[in-house]
Amino acid sequence: MRFLVTNDDGVHAPGLAVLANAAARLGEVHVVAPDTERSGVAHAITLYKPLRLRELQPGWLACDGTPTDCVYLALHQLHLQPDFVLSGVNPGPNLGHDVLYSGTVAGALEGAHWNIPSIAISHCSGSEEVLAQVGPLIDRLLPRLLEVARSQRGAVNVNLPSIQRGPWKGIRATCMGHRIYANEVIVRNDPRGRAYYWIGGNDVKMPDIEGSDCNAVRDGYVSVTPLGDDLTRHREIESVAAALSDVRLP
Repeated sequence: MRFLVTNDDGVHAPGLAVLANAAARLGEVHVVAPDTERSGVAHAITLYKPLRLRELQPGWLACDGTPTDCVYLALHQLHLQPDFVLSGVNPGPNLGHDVLYSGTVAGALEGAHWNIPSIAISHCSGSEEVLAQVGPLIDRLLPRLLEVARSQRGAVNVNLPSIQRGPWKGIRATCMGHRIYANEVIVRNDPRGRAYYWIGGNDVKMPDIEGSDCNAVRDGYVSVTPLGDDLTRHREIESVAAALSDVRLP
């Protein structure tokens, strides 16, 4: 098997090495990852500046773009033709609507967009030091995840409960839950008196939604969520058509 491995935390992130090492035990690995932190860039692609690739070691390339750029260049310029795209391991969860912002998930979705089985993996502890302990668990889990990804047409989003809370209880197939942030905006002034802003918030609430990824990791289970890039609400098309049925254009 041939793997393309990427992430959004940068090519030097410990989680990337953990995932690449796990994949290397199963086949040939090629890493194309951002040269610096690119968390929260979602599915952004770079159109208005040139991109550069730099080889760090055989099979490892750093790109000065987004995770989507990395996968795009790997497929359409480097012609790597991977059997799987793997993205992660992200330190911190990508649950619920996090997937709309996550560069980690976007790397997998870009692979799936080109019909390549793809997996995004996140560990719900934000501590990168803990990731080394997760490595042996990923070794055991990855072959089964590859089977699941191969059977899907989209991407698979995997969230691993923090092992700091104890052993995992099992694996659950899940839907996206809700992860509601405090939406805090912190205002500060720079040395010249001009305002700048930090957005986000540490206060996060996860409503109890049966079958969701949030519930699974809360209860100590690995969540495995199939994702696609079709955002259409298909059940609402008829009601939208009905609402527009009497519109007459000039």
